[in-house]
Amino acid sequence: MKSENLQTLAKQGLSLLRWTIDEWKAVEETRLGGARFSLVFPHEIARSARPRSLVLIAVNDDGETALKVGLVRSIQATATFDSRVVFDLVRPITPGSLEQLLAMVTEKSLQNGVTKIKNSSDTFQRISPKLGDSLLRAIAASPDNDAVLQRIASELERPKHFQDARALQQDAVSLALKAFGVKDGATILSLPGGDTSLATVRLLEDAVIEHDARWLPGWSMTDSDLTGRAVFKQGADQLEVFTANKRPLEELFGVDLIYLNRSRGALVMVQYKMMEPEQRTRSKRTTAGSEYEVADDQEWIVPIDTQFTAELARMKKFDQDLSPDGTYRLNSGAFFFKLIKRNAATNAAGIVLSLDHLNHMIAKGAASGPRGGLRISYRTLNGHYLRSDPFVELVRSGYIGTRDATTENLRALIEAALNGGRAVVAAIQSAFGASD
Repeated sequence: MKSENLQTLAKQGLSLLRWTIDEWKAVEETRLGGARFSLVFPHEIARSARPRSLVLIAVNDDGETALKVGLVRSIQATATFDSRVVFDLVRPITPGSLEQLLAMVTEKSLQNGVTKIKNSSDTFQRISPKLGDSLLRAIAASPDNDAVLQRIASELERPKHFQDARALQQDAVSLALKAFGVKDGATILSLPGGDTSLATVRLLEDAVIEHDARWLPGWSMTDSDLTGRAVFKQGADQLEVFTANKRPLEELFGVDLIYLNRSRGALVMVQYKMMEPEQRTRSKRTTAGSEYEVADDQEWIVPIDTQFTAELARMKKFDQDLSPDGTYRLNSGAFFFKLIKRNAATNAAGIVLSLDHLNHMIAKGAASGPRGGLRISYRTLNGHYLRSDPFVELVRSGYIGTRDATTENLRALIEAALNGGRAVVAAIQSAFGASD
């Protein structure tokens, strides 16, 4: 794992939870199978850990211990004397026992700490920063633990404000899952190299994190094909989420997020755009014969620059309804834009426009800016847009998104782009360009 990610984990701190095999088996029978659970301790014991720190879980079975690692999600007082500690993202690691892990600590200055851990019978205790750092490095030395540690690191680095592409990507994943009503987690999660917001998606207990997309049945992908893919199942329904970030899929369609709702046969693509604040203007007001200036309301805009124009051109090539007599839709287009105010909290709602709406604005001059430029203006929209919640309800119900032949055609193009990489993307673009 990357050294910066390891440093992120190390600075959070490390604690140790000891459990019997019977206690662990009991939590394994809960809905999340031990991946997430909570325990209640007296306040002073609960404070052995910090929220958003790592925890080692040693499960004792007749003198033998199995070893797991997880995240202390939160610590919250629940009564006068007790606090609830929530443990999350818990997965097995190697080596398989606490004794083996402690034996990997070779620094002489840490041996007293190692001995104290061995001789302690505390159920929940803090590990000193230096010993915790050494133990964490020993865990990270095994490639088998990369997926578990990277998942926790990605969760800790989850952005809190919309400042960059990662924050937008995180919102894209959340939007897709909300539209589908996912509650438990993914059955397949592929993270083919690099950092991705899909790493923060919860996995079902029987799912396996795959860092090489070539392990996916029926797919052949390389690290450069896309940022990530997740498959979610709920009853007979299935959702596939693709995040494309400066990769062949974004190059082909000009979007950041692609998701396919198989139960409705609908495919929706979303391009994220950051709204920038304009310098505030001032207006003169007169009251009781006195004149004064006041600052106007803040205006937010998205410039339609050359990059945006190129993305619109790519979308136009694929914005065709190949089965107009198929499944009913209010809007059968695939393409939508989600506009986010820069530096807004990541739990703040953005606004959504369809490609048709934007094209209509441009044609009617409603997107005109200064000096002949084009832009999307929050003030000009004047509430004429969708909020995220109504948008996802329309998607979830199948009232918007591609239908039938269009969906199948786009699926085929996505698969071709993933299997063939940039060469196939170039060929597809050339073919569409020749038909214009």
